[in-house]
Amino acid sequence: SVSGLFLEISSRYEFSERKSLTLPRTKNFVKGVDIERSGEKRDSFGKSTAALTSEFCMTYLSLPEKSLSSWKSRSFENFNSGMQDEGDEREELLRLLTGDDHGVNHVALLAAIDNIPPHVSQAGDIPENNVRRLREICTPLYEKILFYILGSAKDDLGVAFLVKLRKDVRDAIRHYKIIEQGDDDSDPKNNSRKVLLSRLPNLEKNLQTILTSLFRPGVLELKRITYHNTPASIIEQIAFKEAVHPLQSLQDLRMRLGPGRRCFAFFHPALPNTPLVFVHVALLQDIPETMYDIQNGTKSILDGSYSESEMTCATFYSITNTEPGLAGVDLGNHLIKSVVQVLNEEFPNNLKTFCTLSPIPNFKKWLEGKLVRYHEEIHSKHQHNEQNLDNINEAQSRDDLKFVDNNLFSKDELNQLTEIYPSSSEPLLALLNSLKDTHWQKAEKEAPYSPSPIDLAQRLQPLLLKLAAYYLTVESRHGRPLCPVAKFHVRNGAEMYRLNFLADRSPKGMRNSCGIMINYRYLLAEIEENYLKYETSGAINVREGVKSWLGK
Repeated sequence: SVSGLFLEISSRYEFSERKSLTLPRTKNFVKGVDIERSGEKRDSFGKSTAALTSEFCMTYLSLPEKSLSSWKSRSFENFNSGMQDEGDEREELLRLLTGDDHGVNHVALLAAIDNIPPHVSQAGDIPENNVRRLREICTPLYEKILFYILGSAKDDLGVAFLVKLRKDVRDAIRHYKIIEQGDDDSDPKNNSRKVLLSRLPNLEKNLQTILTSLFRPGVLELKRITYHNTPASIIEQIAFKEAVHPLQSLQDLRMRLGPGRRCFAFFHPALPNTPLVFVHVALLQDIPETMYDIQNGTKSILDGSYSESEMTCATFYSITNTEPGLAGVDLGNHLIKSVVQVLNEEFPNNLKTFCTLSPIPNFKKWLEGKLVRYHEEIHSKHQHNEQNLDNINEAQSRDDLKFVDNNLFSKDELNQLTEIYPSSSEPLLALLNSLKDTHWQKAEKEAPYSPSPIDLAQRLQPLLLKLAAYYLTVESRHGRPLCPVAKFHVRNGAEMYRLNFLADRSPKGMRNSCGIMINYRYLLAEIEENYLKYETSGAINVREGVKSWLGK
């Protein structure tokens, strides 16, 4: 079993530490870093360390994927009593990794602290040997064992194991949090899972640190993906793992990998057949406003109207991280910068602009929550004061809303909603109902309370673009954008350039952001400055194409 193999590896590591075995050192795939490798050295255990750690990695990698339903359905009684259910080896390993036996030795840590000379009055006066000792003790035992596995497993299986392990840790944290919501706090049987949940985030961050060092730019290999020269197995992964704009057909795939387009991916020597992150690029004559502009730009090259050398704008319209275990590792950042360099070398004279046409994920979900809370609070205040509310705008004129921004909807905007939905006494809810229909913008389908969907789209455009600009530039968490795509690009040094209404009319685009998309522009001369401003103060360069919709 996975847990049995891990315990054997753990005991072997501790045995080798006690005996101070000198292991031969060879260069690992990580350039410039020596990692101890045991090779095929055999000891009193009988099996070589390389064979043991390789078997462990392969066994773990062969475990079936675990769905949310299987996490929910398993027996908590067995979990809390320490019994292992069939097919539950993944969770057993997590318990071992985060258990007291493989964590920080707190007894040794307290002893090391006591050994600091009593005359030390400032942190800088602590002797270096005490600092080194404290650092050594503060490193969890599981981290040392993971490096032991990483350095000894054959064919760099340890790398694939760590990527898979981090994915499983992230899944466990997410699923346990969901399960915890229904737990009875007074039930002692739930304590074991709560302890595990409290320890998993530290394990996840340690794994991220290790993987960041392993997947740094100097190790990654950039490859262009083409329909005719790239292995079919890799193209298949590109097709099925596309997360932004799902493929519509084989012809769609060929277009994305053909003339007028570029697709690049990062690969790692330990995972040579797995594209870790890939990006799709369109060569255009100008910054696109809609997905149709991208399609039409490519068609103009295919029909011979223009050549690639006449295109002046490279547009990144989709970037996908294929490995959940590498989330938070800056692969996308490095990929975009590498692709910009490659395209500049391929088209040294004509490419002047680098930008994106990006979705605004979760905007519609955020907006729906705001509409509901806005409506509920206004009416709650009305009911509290026992007033007769003839017009919802009367409540809005009072600048004392507690849970929503008073500036989210102006009085004029609420009046406009009343005019757009004359048949409804609740214009905010009418807007909410309209947006639930992913076809509300189409002329051939009637929208609720609206005489004409075309008229509806035109009249809602200023309000929806204002709300999108608000979501991108005002709504934040810890001083950073709430939108994950916005946070990614501005952290890379891009600026918010322009909002585009109904730029993506696909069902997914309408569900996620009411069809609204945004251009982020990468000005090569300003990337570093924008990056530093954002990292130091959270400042974002916002152009008029976004800022103007806020009306400020």
